[in-house]
Amino acid sequence: MTLVTWLPFRKRFLLLFAFAFPLVLPSVPAAKAAAGMAAGEPGITSAVLLRLERAARRGDPDAQYRLAAAYLEGQGVEPDAKKAVEWYTKAARNGSAPAQAALGLLYTVGQGVPRDFSRAFDWSRRAAEQGDPLGEWSLGVLYAHGLGVEQSYGEALHWYRKAAAAGQPEAQHSLGRMYAKGRGVEADPAVAASWYRKAAEQGYAPSQFQLGVAYVQGLGVPQDFAQAAHWLEKAATAGDPFAQSDLAVLYAEGKGVSQDAERAASWWQKAAEQGELKAQDNLGSAYENGRGVPQDLKKAADWYRKAAAHGYPGAARHLARLYEEGKGVSRDPEEALLWYRKAAELGDVAAERELGRLYQSGEGVKANREEAEAWLEKAAEQGDREAKEELLLLEKAAKPPAR
Repeated sequence: MTLVTWLPFRKRFLLLFAFAFPLVLPSVPAAKAAAGMAAGEPGITSAVLLRLERAARRGDPDAQYRLAAAYLEGQGVEPDAKKAVEWYTKAARNGSAPAQAALGLLYTVGQGVPRDFSRAFDWSRRAAEQGDPLGEWSLGVLYAHGLGVEQSYGEALHWYRKAAAAGQPEAQHSLGRMYAKGRGVEADPAVAASWYRKAAEQGYAPSQFQLGVAYVQGLGVPQDFAQAAHWLEKAATAGDPFAQSDLAVLYAEGKGVSQDAERAASWWQKAAEQGELKAQDNLGSAYENGRGVPQDLKKAADWYRKAAAHGYPGAARHLARLYEEGKGVSRDPEEALLWYRKAAELGDVAAERELGRLYQSGEGVKANREEAEAWLEKAAEQGDREAKEELLLLEKAAKPPAR
């Protein structure tokens, strides 16, 4: 199987992996993976498909592999994952390493077959032992996460290194993650950044994002907001919502780029529509304050609600404030209390303070001095100055007047 034959379908499997194992590909949204796969992909005509099927039935493993890929992706035929698995299995049994790697991934994610990590490990190992870079990478993933085999960071590193040395960008990215997190090796941000760079320079968006973050934070590379913006924009343009969200922050703050509220809001919109919670919260703030978009308090409340409903504490607090003040929503102290509580229970310090204040004033809830003190103390212990001041006022109010 030539590299040219394999490349059009490789990202299809990575898309499946992204759905099943977000920790494996933590920053790869489905839309980005699909868009990357489609670039330059040749169409399969009915005549080509007929020739493939004839050759596949004669036992040609290359044709069997390509026919399986056509069924998986729906190229020239209706998509049929089960038929894809049938032809991948034939090709794999005939020794096709790319087909073995493909089967390993399909068994990992349960596409066309029941999920079976033992079989995933077996087929990935066969592909890896033939030197297939994708098989080496997927075998490393199984070792790293203990799927179908006892977890072993050492084995994961071994296979990641082999695939990375062959130029496999997913493996280079995974190797970067191992060095970033200190898994099986001593944590080394500089080595992590060097592996991210190798994959990023091949156009691999998750690594472009991680390299951008490294430049923002100065992790393993000198802090450089211009370089951060460069790499984040590449990943953002490829559709990565986390990169879109972080790039928006750079535009909002004018770091590494000219300050541009409209561009910031535009990138937040793209990320928010993909479900990125921080972007939804920031887009809500943009609408609330009319930064980069016309002020629209109802839209602000809607975006805050989306993020808050999925557990983003800052958005829950912002939504609570809108209910408290009656902005974009009907004023509702009880609803405000509910969202402040959600945010506070998620550890939002400002929400802990506000919840204490509501229990002190009795707005939306029966006044309760003990509850007020408890929430204010939680916020104060985390350094919140206003909570400390509120506690002092409570203490003074509790003291009997001097005679």
